[in-house]
Amino acid sequence: MDTSTIKIDNGMRRQIQSWRDTVADRQQRLGWKTGFTLIADQQRLNLPSAMVGFLTHERCYRSGEHYQAPPGAVLLVEPEVAIQMGADVPAGASTEQASAAIASYTAALELVDTTRSVDDDMEAILAGNMFHEGVVLAESQLPAGDYRREQLGISLRINGCEVRTLEPVRVPEDFSAIILAVANTLAAQGEQLQKGDWIITGAATKPAAVAAGDQIEVDMGVLGSLVLRIDKG
Repeated sequence: MDTSTIKIDNGMRRQIQSWRDTVADRQQRLGWKTGFTLIADQQRLNLPSAMVGFLTHERCYRSGEHYQAPPGAVLLVEPEVAIQMGADVPAGASTEQASAAIASYTAALELVDTTRSVDDDMEAILAGNMFHEGVVLAESQLPAGDYRREQLGISLRINGCEVRTLEPVRVPEDFSAIILAVANTLAAQGEQLQKGDWIITGAATKPAAVAAGDQIEVDMGVLGSLVLRIDKG
């Protein structure tokens, strides 16, 4: 087993133990996040697939809510496509099974706090839940059968100014590889991707910096829109 594989395994083992202690035991399970979803990033960092983190109800915000920024936080926001699973997905499932397990889609915005940057130490990145600070999910849901990638569009506005639009290379034609990365990663740690879990599927634009006082608006067309205000904590 090479050094990269050992770091990934150790990082996920530490992360899932934290998840069990602070999420599963308190019934805060919401789902999973993915990072390093671009093939170029995986090749650069010698990763076998997208990496996985977890989401909690405690850090899930409704559109229109206010987020209290921790003192000293260095925040970025990432618009993402979110998918909800309509069936369990075991390790080793086929791409067809993975795609068929999607129940619905919606717009999402992830907050990450890069004050916890660890200079590409993958074990620490994974153990720290890949910088995750919170997620906003749009209220509307699009049934899986109605999703068409060609209809997807993104406008990210900060304080009324558009700062990011969709980068098509960041959104796959289908999400089966991402679903299988989550399912296989969880299975290796004795867990399972379950019916009802959400997955946010990676940044669909370059991340954008935000700070206290900013109002963030995301419009993802057929997937819905959302608003989040950043307040000083």
